[in-house]
Amino acid sequence: MLAGAVLTLITGQISPHDAIQAINPGVMLFLLGMFIVGEGVKNSGLLDDCITWICRHARSGDMLLVLIIGTMGLLSAVLMNDTIAIIGAPLILVLAGRFGVSKPGAMIALCFSVTTGSVFSPIGNPQNYLIASYVPDMSPYLLFFSGLFIPTLLCLGVIYVFLRPLFRQACIPAEECRIREISPDINPWPVYLSFLFIFTGIGMQVINGLFQIGWAVPIEWIAITAAIPVLTFSQERTRLLRNIDWYTLIFFAAMFVLMQSVYNTGFFQGLMPETGGTDILLVLVAGILFSQVISNVPFVALFQPVLLSTGVSPAIVLALASGSTIAGNLTILGAASNVIVVQQAERYGVHISMKLFCRYGIPVTFCQMCIYATFLIAMS
Repeated sequence: MLAGAVLTLITGQISPHDAIQAINPGVMLFLLGMFIVGEGVKNSGLLDDCITWICRHARSGDMLLVLIIGTMGLLSAVLMNDTIAIIGAPLILVLAGRFGVSKPGAMIALCFSVTTGSVFSPIGNPQNYLIASYVPDMSPYLLFFSGLFIPTLLCLGVIYVFLRPLFRQACIPAEECRIREISPDINPWPVYLSFLFIFTGIGMQVINGLFQIGWAVPIEWIAITAAIPVLTFSQERTRLLRNIDWYTLIFFAAMFVLMQSVYNTGFFQGLMPETGGTDILLVLVAGILFSQVISNVPFVALFQPVLLSTGVSPAIVLALASGSTIAGNLTILGAASNVIVVQQAERYGVHISMKLFCRYGIPVTFCQMCIYATFLIAMS
């Protein structure tokens, strides 16, 4: 992505001034803040405690799968799917080993859960935030929650139905369920304070959207404010900052430049529908398929000026969000969080083939697409 952005600058496809203007500062601040909070959660051992809780309460393979889907899905809606993928992959592998279930199957369950769970939240994944940042006339939390929460719950159920056979042979572990002993670099309470800031900001957004009172705090401000306690009270602040996923931030900055240059050519503007309930299915399908080629965030960055024009239907906005997100359930290449999980699994000697992923991903994605299309067409 960086090479492509540099090439557009060298060849004069975009000027340095326009390139700087193309980089969305809100998205960059949001990602930075959420990555800092994610590192705080990782260092505090809170996610380890969450996995330990799953281990203690899962009395069967079915219950284990339900807890993985529910916990990882809901956490991704708050802490972003890429963050949960980074932190959760090694812990889910340990959990799969304890219960004797398929480790590739457990990793696929993690991929599907963090992808699907992030759909209904504007801060659940980068592409949702990118969409939310371009619809200032709509309350993002109210819009996403009212339109996508119920179908997302149903879509999480779809994951359970298709992956259940992989968890039937689970054995209840007899040993202590504690995953590992935690020596946190920071105390848990700064992370709790970060969560308080996040939920307070979300609450202010929702109240403002419902009653037009109060102050709708910009999403990037929520993320940066939530990162302050983690940075302030960390005992090893330098190491925490060094462990942040700076490569992803570089990817996004370069992506904005490259996609703006591509958009300026005018080639893609006529390929996507702009309004109308009958276009919802087309937007969903386009989001799922195009994201396999250029990934979901570049897809949104490329096509959102067309789709998010003045007077665009909220259903079209949500179709863009849901289609580009559940694209991550179709193939490994559909989402960055999938690549993160697969790479983490490979480090521990667990191979997830594209064939195995697609065996479950294709039917899961098709069913989820039908669910979202039904709800969004009814909404339009």
